Amino acid sequence: MKVLVRVLGTLLLVGLILTRVNLGQIMDSFATLRPAYWVAAFLLLFFTQVLSCQRWKVLATAVGFGGTFYEYLKFFFIGMFFNLALPTSVGGDVVRAWYLAYKMKDDLVENRRSKAVLTVFADRFSGVLVLVAIAVIATIFSPVELPVWVKVTVMSVGLGAIGSLAMLPLIAKFSVRFPKLLVVLKSAKLCFGNAKVLVLTTAMSVWVQLSSVSIMMLIGLGMDLPIPLPFYFVMVPLVTLMTMLPISLGGMGLREGATVLMLTPLAIAPASAVALSVLCFSVYVAVGMIGIFFYLGSRGSATSSDMKDVQLEGEISGSTELEESHDGSAIRNNTDQRRAG
Repeated sequence: MKVLVRVLGTLLLVGLILTRVNLGQIMDSFATLRPAYWVAAFLLLFFTQVLSCQRWKVLATAVGFGGTFYEYLKFFFIGMFFNLALPTSVGGDVVRAWYLAYKMKDDLVENRRSKAVLTVFADRFSGVLVLVAIAVIATIFSPVELPVWVKVTVMSVGLGAIGSLAMLPLIAKFSVRFPKLLVVLKSAKLCFGNAKVLVLTTAMSVWVQLSSVSIMMLIGLGMDLPIPLPFYFVMVPLVTLMTMLPISLGGMGLREGATVLMLTPLAIAPASAVALSVLCFSVYVAVGMIGIFFYLGSRGSATSSDMKDVQLEGEISGSTELEESHDGSAIRNNTDQRRAG
């Protein structure tokens, strides 16, 4: 049913966009891109994803996983590929967690499934917080006059993020009654409970999110679009957050519609805005497709029952007790592991 809703949502969004934009005009806008800028965006994204992999490794190491950088790189790119191939927005994250839990050559980690899910969730958690922070800072100091609704939206998201962090102590109190919230609390502790982990992951998240802005900026410059450079730092985070809404396949339609909406006050033609969005997405597709080579070269593959097991573990259902080590730098999950399907 969820997939059907996403399919219908995608068709509706794409249909609405095509009522405003002529397909021929979009193709004409594609032709304005100078290829060198696309290649530069591709190389920047590839390097950024390698850095994202290192951020994930730092988080995994914090909960006891070992493994080489190459193993994490392989699992990370496989997850990127499945983000493209699966209809859900978290499909690649589930695959990453499965590979870390079942394919990492490290038998000393207890509660592997729950900790693997935790590292992936914490990886996302860190990135989203920095993304919101960049949008807020860019809005406050933007030399470009932004529409009122943009300012209100960004500040509302920023206040929501601050409020969510402030509510973490309450989540700890209610985690017994609402076990699914425990993964949020544990991810926050993993990100903020260790100074070294906090500094490293935050620094890498800043680079990753600034690179995301720069990728769209490169495509926009390659198309000679008259978009003030500071505006990208507001637009990209908002478009990214909108694509997280679970109403379309991989953010399709949402991404293009949000870009058109953001660029309308700058008098950018809808066809150009759609082309900008699609060309940026094509960069992510090209880098994500690298994962298929790692996937085909890996021994064995994840079964549907294994994937379901990881998803169930991610829900953190059942009785779970959270403890910190004496130095506050590690988190231990005392839940008995579920039997594999």
